Amino acid sequence: MKRVLAIVATVTATVTAGGVLTACTDEQAYCVDLAKYAAKAVDVDPQKPVDYVKILDEAKKLQESAPKDVKDDWGVVVTFAEKAKAAASDRVELAKLSKQTGAVMTAYKNISSQAKDSCKVDLPALN
Repeated sequence: MKRVLAIVATVTATVTAGGVLTACTDEQAYCVDLAKYAAKAVDVDPQKPVDYVKILDEAKKLQESAPKDVKDDWGVVVTFAEKAKAAASDRVELAKLSKQTGAVMTAYKNISSQAKDSCKVDLPALN
């Protein structure tokens, strides 16, 4: 109980003394989400379209919150992941998709570069 009161007193003193408690910015929120995504993306083999389904939900979320300079790149990743999901286990469709990974690789490299520069987040390398 004493600890809770001490925390409340500290917050009250900070606000009263002119300090401002702020929420994180959109960019900071994007960076936090990007770091969470990076942990999950470790298991994605960029040469296997079916693996993109693993990150589809996170990629959609990141596409929505991404800065302008990588929003379109996230769109490429999401579109590809949606195609992979639609192909399911259809080997012919998955084979076709595996030949279309070039655009996704380019988009991912742009996203990775921005992640490192702006968010200080290292995304898993694509092989």
